[in-house]
Amino acid sequence: MLDLKSQDSEELNRILKTFLPNHTVWAFGSRVTGNAKPYSDLDLVIVTTQPLSLSVMAELKTAFAESDLTIRVDLVDWAVTSDTFRNIIQQNKLVVQEGDFETDEDNNH
Repeated sequence: MLDLKSQDSEELNRILKTFLPNHTVWAFGSRVTGNAKPYSDLDLVIVTTQPLSLSVMAELKTAFAESDLTIRVDLVDWAVTSDTFRNIIQQNKLVVQEGDFETDEDNNH
């Protein structure tokens, strides 16, 4: 379960559906593992085969920064993430939004 207040969850879903309607998004880190503190950020990975454009990442970061979220959001682009970090993410990921893309790792399970 994702450790978020209900209003934060609603705002998160609104932003993702607005800016990334066709992308799979996973949460990982302390808000997934149950180790979050009140000030902990939310780590999100956008599952892509090609890197997101700088303009899309900038729009997303701005949308999160200007939103009503009570926490900070850190964004990771799967396409430019190292294999080592991908393995860490895969261990404790939580699907926040389903999209049109599956990773090779998903197909192997």
